Amino acid sequence: MRMAIVAGAFAFALTACGGTGGAKASMVKSCTDAGEEAEMCNCIADGLEESLDPKTFNTVAKAMAQGEEKGGEAIESLPAEEQTKIMSAMMSTGMTCAFGGAN
Repeated sequence: MRMAIVAGAFAFALTACGGTGGAKASMVKSCTDAGEEAEMCNCIADGLEESLDPKTFNTVAKAMAQGEEKGGEAIESLPAEEQTKIMSAMMSTGMTCAFGGAN
C-alpha cells in the first residue's frame, strides 16, 4: 500500500512539473502540420508556454490540435477574460517570433 501511495505521488509530481510537455509537443506538431517552419513553431510554443499559466496553455494546445475551425470554436467558448489573455499572448508571441525571436 505504501509503495502505491509513493508511486502515485511520484506520478503526480511528474505531471505537475512537466504538465505542459505533451501539450507543447502537440502544439508544435499542429503548427508544423499546418505548414509553418519548425523553428517558428517552437518559438511560438515556447513563448505561449512562458506567457500563459499551464491550464490555459494546455487549453490552447488542445484547441490547436483540433484544427482551425474547431479550435477557434473551443477558444470562443471560453470566458471573455480568458480569450483576451490568450489573444494577447498569441499576438505578443507571434510578433516576437516573426521579428527575430525564433533562433
